Amino acid sequence: MRLLYLYPEEWTGRRAREVHTLATCVALARAGTEVVLVTAGGLAALRHHVRDVAQAEQVPKLELVALSRSLGPVRSAAIFKHHFHRWLRRQPKFDRAYIIHLKAAAMLVRDHVIPYAFEAHEIFAQTPQKNAARQKRLHELERQVLCGAALRVATSKALAVALSTWYAMPKNFVIVPNAGGEALERGIGAAEGPFVYSGSIADWKGLEVVVQAAREARVPLKIVGGTNEEWRELGRRVDTSGIAWQGRVALAELPQALAGARAGLVPTNPGTPSGAYSCPMKLFDYARCGLPVIVTALPSLQSLEVGPWCTQVTSPTRAAWSEALGNFRYQPERAELAREWSGQHTWAKRAELLRAAFNR
Repeated sequence: MRLLYLYPEEWTGRRAREVHTLATCVALARAGTEVVLVTAGGLAALRHHVRDVAQAEQVPKLELVALSRSLGPVRSAAIFKHHFHRWLRRQPKFDRAYIIHLKAAAMLVRDHVIPYAFEAHEIFAQTPQKNAARQKRLHELERQVLCGAALRVATSKALAVALSTWYAMPKNFVIVPNAGGEALERGIGAAEGPFVYSGSIADWKGLEVVVQAAREARVPLKIVGGTNEEWRELGRRVDTSGIAWQGRVALAELPQALAGARAGLVPTNPGTPSGAYSCPMKLFDYARCGLPVIVTALPSLQSLEVGPWCTQVTSPTRAAWSEALGNFRYQPERAELAREWSGQHTWAKRAELLRAAFNR
């Protein structure tokens, strides 16, 4: 199979969706699929990111293409679409395309439509827009993209049910959750270590709640992620004194940054549009390192069959999180269960599920 993965954004090497996209492409290529990943620029950052995610300079069967979306000082999706169509006309036939962006669907037309698989991570139309007209256009665009997909993928059963209900369409989504790297040979946790949060420090991630809860429960907390400016901005919103902080690290260096922690934290707020159906990669990152996890009770967890190593906090509030942190006790046997569970939720396993769906 020759697969076009169309990612119509400039690659930065810093976004969670880029890790998701690249890890999926690498795993599919290593499983035997010929994958062409097309982005709207950022080729140097993309190549550097491949080295981090794949631990290799190049991946056989994975081709990287970056097309400009700029014309002088002007940058737009229309410019990228023009360059993409010119490039596409020179390419051998693709069997299928794969997209996670709504705007990518309309770009997959040349002399004919390339059948595409659309992977849903959220309900875009639930994101508030500036006015009713924009909200309606977003709703219609998402409906068109879902209806036009040859294959519909969702990262959780809860999301698939919600989308099917929201758009009154058949419940024929294929459920393919997020994933993580291969499990480490042994766990890296420690009973007396700090609780650790790794990832974006954007406000919808629930980090402010965890910082306040850790102080209230009088437990140590370490945060890994963000830049100096983002950390200063967080400090302007909430008191971060006494919190250990380490800036964003490469994926390969994450186990070292997490070493000695007692549990990994996922305080995603399901009350936000982006958090409602989130299937957080942090969960898999912690588990592969043999760390127990404390996570807000997200709908996506219902698809993952998490065990007793995963403590679900019923409410994304400071009080609920303070209680969870204060009551937590590190148990080595549960930490080992997390590491074992992660072995069934790797990017390679994810590629197997996708290839099976492609071949139906």
